[in-house]
Amino acid sequence: MKLVKQSPIKVFKLELIQLLAAIVFTAFILTLSTFYADDVDQQMLSVTSQQGWLNAEIDRLIDDEALLNDMGTRFERLKEKGFYGREDRLAWTEVLKQVSERLKLPNFKYSIEPQQNISNIGSGFQSNLGLSVSVMKIEAGLLHEADFSTIVQQLSDFAPGIFRVEECKITKEGVISLSRIKRNFGIDCTLAWYTVTPPTQSGVNK
Repeated sequence: MKLVKQSPIKVFKLELIQLLAAIVFTAFILTLSTFYADDVDQQMLSVTSQQGWLNAEIDRLIDDEALLNDMGTRFERLKEKGFYGREDRLAWTEVLKQVSERLKLPNFKYSIEPQQNISNIGSGFQSNLGLSVSVMKIEAGLLHEADFSTIVQQLSDFAPGIFRVEECKITKEGVISLSRIKRNFGIDCTLAWYTVTPPTQSGVNK
């Protein structure tokens, strides 16, 4: 059977609808997060605020069909946020390396588990959103308690993608020293990174 190729406008609209649905579900997940330090709360609220901007931008584009002809730049901005498209683990690790070197963090370690598709997302959401999650674990010694907030802020500002802090344990060492580089605090944290995979060409042509 001969496949009928859809126009670029219809393809963009399909991608935007998929992205909007995934954003709504991800924003729902973010609102359920419980963070373990006031500074972390503040940094992650900025991420949620960015999601609000994404929701408004998508709503405005889909509600007005005429705007779809002029959506190229806006759609590219959504891709540049890193939430839509393939995850960029290399960029994540580069940000972590840079911030650990700048803060001179002792015993800095991280790992990223294989990406998992989120298929069981509850009622009210389609199961084929293309929403995936990757779990990142960070262990490090901190010179200052605020160093963890700096790590979160750097990831939020420079690493592509949307993440939330799932769990974070901060421990305090016996004697705190500010005169020399030593471990004053320890962290053991888990971050969840969310991305949306664009629909396949076969799905577009159906």
